[in-house]
Amino acid sequence: MEVEVVCKEFIKPSSPTPNHLKSHKLSLLDQFLPPMYGPMVLYYTIEGADRATRKTTPIQLLKQSLSETLALFYPFAGKMKDDLSIDCNDEGALFVEARAEFPLSLLLERPDMETIGKIQPCAAAWGEVGPGDPVAMVQATTFACGGVAVCLLLSHTIADGGSFMTFFKCWAATARNSGGTLHPNFDAPSFFIPGKTDTKEETFSSLCAPFANASRCGTRRFVFDASAIARLKAKASNSQVRNPTRAEVVTALMLKSITAAWNKASNLDKPGALLQPHNLRPKAISSFPDDAIGNYILLMPMLCVPEEKDNDLPGLVSRLREMKAKVDSPFVRRFVGDGGSAALREVIREISESFARAQGQVTITSWCNFGHYEIDFGWGRPAWVSTVGATEETQNLKVDVVTLLDSKSREGVEAWVFTGEDQLDVLEQNEELLEFASVDPSAFDRTRVKKKKSVSQLCRTHMLVIQW
Repeated sequence: MEVEVVCKEFIKPSSPTPNHLKSHKLSLLDQFLPPMYGPMVLYYTIEGADRATRKTTPIQLLKQSLSETLALFYPFAGKMKDDLSIDCNDEGALFVEARAEFPLSLLLERPDMETIGKIQPCAAAWGEVGPGDPVAMVQATTFACGGVAVCLLLSHTIADGGSFMTFFKCWAATARNSGGTLHPNFDAPSFFIPGKTDTKEETFSSLCAPFANASRCGTRRFVFDASAIARLKAKASNSQVRNPTRAEVVTALMLKSITAAWNKASNLDKPGALLQPHNLRPKAISSFPDDAIGNYILLMPMLCVPEEKDNDLPGLVSRLREMKAKVDSPFVRRFVGDGGSAALREVIREISESFARAQGQVTITSWCNFGHYEIDFGWGRPAWVSTVGATEETQNLKVDVVTLLDSKSREGVEAWVFTGEDQLDVLEQNEELLEFASVDPSAFDRTRVKKKKSVSQLCRTHMLVIQW
């Protein structure tokens, strides 16, 4: 399934950035996270009737609304200057227009990582962001059926999952002319103040370095439908664990399964280490606005020890809740202000010590309930939402990552697993995991009950067959 690049250009903001905002400093938490592009793809099946009545093409609409949106998100229209700041020079976001000579339904029926990799700009997903690189990149791919895939890459040095969604929602609202445009807040550096002695040894990469993948990184989708989630919740519940969420039960099962895969592949019996991002915005700090842009997340650690009795699903979910409870208002305030750098160094030291005997380390992040399937550019809701897998061109992802996404029904979960091919081969044979999850299934929503055809519909079908 080939994808042809039609053209590349930079979309500049519709109005210039004021001189006093030309340089955006990165916050303490921005500098902690890896300088890589995070990808997200939205797939739209646009009907022929809608295309006939539309005044502008999808590509034109995306470009125009992106330009207006970048005027508000001015750092996204700039380039990385160094490890400390962004040059908000209004050069714009890279926009790649591409064309696929096959229907979108073919990709949704058989989603494969190689084809999905072709609908991202410059094969840059998970790639490192360096000085001179654009902060934001977009590829809009039109399909033979009229469908469109919109792939957005944002530098993780300025955008976490919440920032991603704020930008996407604002862009879509601008395209629809719906009003009520969000006004992003870029005050993160005034909350999380970098220290003068911060070094590259005090980053996410330093925590993951001892666990770097030795084999080539691969990707698998493990999809849990609504019925599997219900069974998994029942298995993870007991008198101490009540009403577990989708994200909790899938996180627990993936951590347990990945730890088992590491140990089976290495013939060892060691703990698995988890780093889980926690959103700080909803915590009890009134100075964090809902539309705050930047990295407002802290990574919290947990070990999965195979021989311990709380390694079953209820035990793991219980410990996930205990870990989340630690991220309260007093804990968050340790990282605000001039003392934040020292507090972060202490946390990094504690994590490194607790992970010393671990077999491997995985970061599991949940994008469930973020509202991806509500993003409407004027063509309706997405038919599917995905990230981008690691391919031969994108081998920069050296650490194990699991990203949880909503299924289209919002009742299931897609777990995108990025790890070494050796571990993936073992993971695909895990009986407990396969009891609940399907590996790389169709992206079509199979949970909807098919309606019976009416007599008139059946007659029309038979007439078409006779005419053919």
